[in-house]
Amino acid sequence: MKVLLTTVVGLEGYAIKELKERFSLKGETVRKGRIIVDVPSVRYVALLNYLMRTVERVVLLERVEEIHTLEDIYKIVVDVEWEKYISLNKSFAVRSERIGEHPFTSIDIQTVAGKAVIDRFLESYGKRPPVNLTNPDIIIRADLDQDTLFLGIDTTGKNALHKRGWRVYDHPASLNTTIASAMLMEAGKPAIFVDPMAGGGTIPIEGELAVRNVPHFIHRTFSFERLFEIPLFRIRRKLLSDVVWHEIDILGGDRFVKHVKGCRKNVRSAGCTDVRCTKLDATKDKIYSEIVVTNPPYGLRIADPAEVKKLYVKFVENLYRQGVQNIVLLTPHLNFTVSVLSDRGYEIINKNEVLYGKLRVFLIHAVR
Repeated sequence: MKVLLTTVVGLEGYAIKELKERFSLKGETVRKGRIIVDVPSVRYVALLNYLMRTVERVVLLERVEEIHTLEDIYKIVVDVEWEKYISLNKSFAVRSERIGEHPFTSIDIQTVAGKAVIDRFLESYGKRPPVNLTNPDIIIRADLDQDTLFLGIDTTGKNALHKRGWRVYDHPASLNTTIASAMLMEAGKPAIFVDPMAGGGTIPIEGELAVRNVPHFIHRTFSFERLFEIPLFRIRRKLLSDVVWHEIDILGGDRFVKHVKGCRKNVRSAGCTDVRCTKLDATKDKIYSEIVVTNPPYGLRIADPAEVKKLYVKFVENLYRQGVQNIVLLTPHLNFTVSVLSDRGYEIINKNEVLYGKLRVFLIHAVR
């Protein structure tokens, strides 16, 4: 049984590593942001959705085909046994992501694929399944990457996995939780660390949830839960029994009181017991940890880039004074940040390019 995992472009290596460490599964990158993995049973669809922290969607793969026209898409889609998943009392919708240059849009793909599904049911049963474009029971994904069509059942649902469900305070520059999880993996998934520019607390919260092995169903639901007949109660009970409660000490700091209060709201919503949020100036205050994982300001839209670069210099100088040994950060300013870290005595051990929306950023890991 093949499953397609989608992730943020640039995080494929982290997702493959997580697959191997958590499930002893071997993933293969087939396109940027797309990984295919063989799973032994449909039970793994639940486990991948409930536990994977570095992927966006889990798609039960039906076909991977080369296509050139909308007619090609229609022929492929109409040939799939959708009745395995869709019944006349369950609604469906088609979602599509299109990458590359084509003489048609993603909306065109959705329309043609949806017609193919309906035509198959009309031919087989003389009836059409209900379509619900807003909140369907079943989502069919027809993603086209250049000339390759990835076709399958989206088992994650309307919201991608990075929408964990715990966020009640939206910081104006909230970090994607999938990227935060990759940063924490890069840092070694520490149980003790500081994020001195935490904003709404994404990195500290994801830090505790990852170390404790908290499954995602605590805060949200998934499409597969109403699609497959699998023993969800037993799976959930086992995963809850695997949650660990050893010592954790994670601090999230921010110099703005508004964000500190927002961080505390998110911490309570996430059910974290060992994340503290406090007012902190990352350029001069004490950092009580040898590990820092943070997402500093970029200065691309709401701040002066020159002032942001001054901030980076003062920030790194403060980390050096405080004896911080291990730094993982995310920034679009690769060369400048590497230079600042190197000049202050840090060795760069990883520079990983990530496509954050349409912005190229770099996950940098530095040590002393």
